[in-house]
Amino acid sequence: MFASALSSSRRPLVSKVLPQRSFASVSTQTAPQATATSLQAFLRDFKTNEPLSIVDLDANVFGAPLRKDILHRVVVWQRDNMRQGTGSAKTRGEVTGTGKKAAPQKGRGKARVGDRKAPQFRGGGIAFGPQPRDFGTKLPRKVQDFGLRVALSTKYAQDQLTIVDSFNAVDSFKTRDLRDLLQQAHDQQDKTMLLIINEENDSLQLAARNLPRCEVIYVEETNVLDLLSYDKVYVEKGAVDILETALATL
Repeated sequence: MFASALSSSRRPLVSKVLPQRSFASVSTQTAPQATATSLQAFLRDFKTNEPLSIVDLDANVFGAPLRKDILHRVVVWQRDNMRQGTGSAKTRGEVTGTGKKAAPQKGRGKARVGDRKAPQFRGGGIAFGPQPRDFGTKLPRKVQDFGLRVALSTKYAQDQLTIVDSFNAVDSFKTRDLRDLLQQAHDQQDKTMLLIINEENDSLQLAARNLPRCEVIYVEETNVLDLLSYDKVYVEKGAVDILETALATL
């Protein structure tokens, strides 16, 4: 009886299960986050590097998530299509020589041989040598466009993208004048530069043609490999509008 009384005394006084309380600090509901539709950047004068105004950039083009896997896929695709694939070696049927049997079949006590164009002979053909081929691979168009958006966003996030009003300020076709302008106004003595133009500019193209660290391309030629290969990217305002129109997501 004493044991039963002790066990009954250990029973909880409240038999109902209390409801679990929720605190504000552990709430599972999250507040909706507003996504910005545009980014801002300085519009600069190329000749003086002075800011002229502030322009709005499309966040879908210049604020895309930084995806290294997408950049890797696009760069590999570009470099595959850049390979020439012109390596060629002559087989035993292509080398010059007679097809006469080099030695009798029997009686010499040596191995049987055919003509001298066989791969084991000096001057013979190459077995399994390289032949002209196409190394190009395929990549979906959406992945290509996504790679361009990621590359432009990477340059913008790293402060390596400069928007200029126009490159028409370069009125001299001499390489020395453009080199002095880049060193004085932009302090780009030891850095590589990519200039993306919207329309034809003979003076700029002739002046930059002999600079080893500078390249000028049209906006239609913009690609991921060039964007990642150069330290600084200068884009004309008209080229920015074309990029935003071409890479805008639905």
